[in-house]
Amino acid sequence: MRRARTRDESLFGMSAHEHESARASRAERASSFARVADEYDRGRPSYPREAIEWLLGTEPLDVLDLGAGTGKLTGALLAAGHRVLAVEPLAEMRAILIAALPDAQALAGTAEALPLADASVDAVTAGSAFHWFDERLARAEIARVLRPPGVLGLLGNGFDTSSAWVARVREILGPPAIQRPGHWPAVEDLREDYVEVEDREFPHEQLIDRASLRDLASSRSSLALLSVDQRERVLAGLDRLWEQEPELIGRTQALLPWRTRARRCSRLR
Repeated sequence: MRRARTRDESLFGMSAHEHESARASRAERASSFARVADEYDRGRPSYPREAIEWLLGTEPLDVLDLGAGTGKLTGALLAAGHRVLAVEPLAEMRAILIAALPDAQALAGTAEALPLADASVDAVTAGSAFHWFDERLARAEIARVLRPPGVLGLLGNGFDTSSAWVARVREILGPPAIQRPGHWPAVEDLREDYVEVEDREFPHEQLIDRASLRDLASSRSSLALLSVDQRERVLAGLDRLWEQEPELIGRTQALLPWRTRARRCSRLR
């Protein structure tokens, strides 16, 4: 029999700590990543090569990675052979990206005021970032810097809850942003800017241990805004899974399954 949920867990997809942090402004939540940049880099998953190739093809392109964070998507783009310009507003996140990925050009900037010339890149990508942007301004800026035909590629990693223990992780932390309504602009709105808008989903895996699962949780804005005591209660709940869930008992590492969602917007109008 499963134990009862704690006060930091929810039956309805948003945990109690998320309800508390939701009262913070979007700017406060976005800036909270500065204090957890190291945890973000250690704990967040990357993106599968298959998704990159579906979005951009196999020929090298000039790609703007927008809201690049510590470079999770930037690294995958470089590994696929693309020339990457990474734009990230937070200095703490950008410093990790620069140190880890010297082949990428990294600039300070925002989606609403891109530090690029008109028609200067073949493609723009955003990995788990678009929900932080002002949609109207960001869409206009992306269209400005794309050179025709142009591609906008949106990606996000969602929990694959076909594994029971991953479902428990989702209960404790709440769903990632990609699994919530309104994470991306609506298809109908994107078709105002692009001739084709298509969606696909790709399986993905991340090798984790107790520490990296804690880092994954700590990297989320909903936890970053909590007090130390509140955050530790949530993290302790994750620690207990290693003694409670049959798929984790006796193990020091596990493969965390993800479903990577991708949206390809191509042929700029």
